[in-house]
Amino acid sequence: MPTLPIAPAYQMHYEVDDFTDPWETPATVLLLHGNAESGAAWYGWMPQLARRFRVVRPDMRGFGRSS
Repeated sequence: MPTLPIAPAYQMHYEVDDFTDPWETPATVLLLHGNAESGAAWYGWMPQLARRFRVVRPDMRGFGRSS
């Protein structure tokens, strides 16, 4: 489970989706979810977006798998 330690008591969970060709250097897109959701809210968009971009989907503080 990829996490980023922000503070001693806070771990931010994120997912990175990258289905681009390995010989390319794709641009990175950061998708932020709305209130009472998680990064999983963007899951349906991944087939279209992650084929062209490296997509980072964090779970904001207190939502999803973030503490």
